[in-house]
Amino acid sequence: MEVRLIKKRYYYPEIVFHESDSFITLREDPSFKVWCNSFGYKSKGERGNYWLQYKKRTSIQNTSLAIIRLSHVINITGLRIHFTKPNPSLVFLKKIFSNNTFKTVWNKITLYGIEFNSEIVNFFLNMADRRKEFQIFNSDMPLDFKHKNAFKFGTTDYGDARYVTLSDMFQIRGVENVSLGRTTLTSINVRHFIARFISSADDMFKWMQIRAMETIQLEGLFNNLVVLERHADSPNIGYFTLAMSSSRIYKLLFIYHNIDSVTLSAWKPSEVVKYGNTKKEVKKVYVIMKLLKRKKTLEKKFEESRDATKWRELSNRIQKLKRKIHKLGVVYRDGRATI
Repeated sequence: MEVRLIKKRYYYPEIVFHESDSFITLREDPSFKVWCNSFGYKSKGERGNYWLQYKKRTSIQNTSLAIIRLSHVINITGLRIHFTKPNPSLVFLKKIFSNNTFKTVWNKITLYGIEFNSEIVNFFLNMADRRKEFQIFNSDMPLDFKHKNAFKFGTTDYGDARYVTLSDMFQIRGVENVSLGRTTLTSINVRHFIARFISSADDMFKWMQIRAMETIQLEGLFNNLVVLERHADSPNIGYFTLAMSSSRIYKLLFIYHNIDSVTLSAWKPSEVVKYGNTKKEVKKVYVIMKLLKRKKTLEKKFEESRDATKWRELSNRIQKLKRKIHKLGVVYRDGRATI
C-alpha cells in the first residue's frame, strides 16, 4: 500500500460505510483512497484502480484488513467512521463494532443524512465516551427524543438540536466541545444558560456553539460582572469574564455574540492559543481580568468608605491599577473596558 506520508506523524483515517462498500481516505493526503467490499480492497493507481488484496470475505472484514495493513505504514491514532444513506442496519453496526479493529480504535462517529432511527442513535449514544466524538448532520431529530448520554461524548455536534431543552444543557459537565445547530431555544433561554455557564461550580465544557430560534439579546446580562469587551469583528462583540467558582480549572470565560448565535469558551489562565501562525496568550487577558476585578472591589470600598484618609489611599490604589490596565492595552468605550 503506497502512501506518501511520514511514519512519525499521527493519522486519523476516515471510513465511509455506504451500503455494502466502504471507502478509506486520509485528510493528510487527498489523493489517497481505498475501496473495500466483499471481494477485497483496491486503490487508485496511474492506470486506474487495482486490487491490493483480492479475497472473498465480508466487506467489514476486508475493511478491517485494509486498516491493519495501513497501520503498518503510518501511525493510526484513531478512526473516524462515517455513515450515510441508506441507513445501516443495527445488525450491521453490531458486526462493525464487535470487530476488534474498529471496537478499540474508533474515535469519531458521524451520521450524515440518515433517516432518524432511535435504535441506531441509541446504539451509538450507549457507547458514549468523553475521549471520543459524535456527530449527526442533515437528519431531522424527533422533538421528543431523549437519552441520558446525549452530551456524554467529548465532542457532540447535533445539526438538528430542536429536541434539546435548557434542562438538558444544564446537565453538561466536563466535555470538550458541543455544537447545537437548529434549536427551539429563545433569547431568554440562552441568557439563562450563559448565566449558568458563568456561575456553575463545575467546568461544563471548553467550547460550545448555540444557535437560537430568534435574535439573542444580551443587554444587561453582564451588569454585575467584571467584563472585558472585544470588538475585533464588529458589529459582533465578544465578552471576557471570570468563572464565579474558584474551583473551576477553566476560569477565563469568553462569550462571542453574533445575532442569533453565541459561542462560549472556557480557558485555563496559563493557556496559549494558536490561530494559524499567530499565538494568543490567554494569560495576558486573565491578568487584565484579575486587575479589573481588583479595581472593581476597590471602587466599591471607595464608595462605601466615609473616612477621608481611606478615600485617598483607595483613590491612589485605583489610579495605580488603571495605569497598569492601560499599559496592557485596555481602553474604555462608554465606560466599558475594551481590548
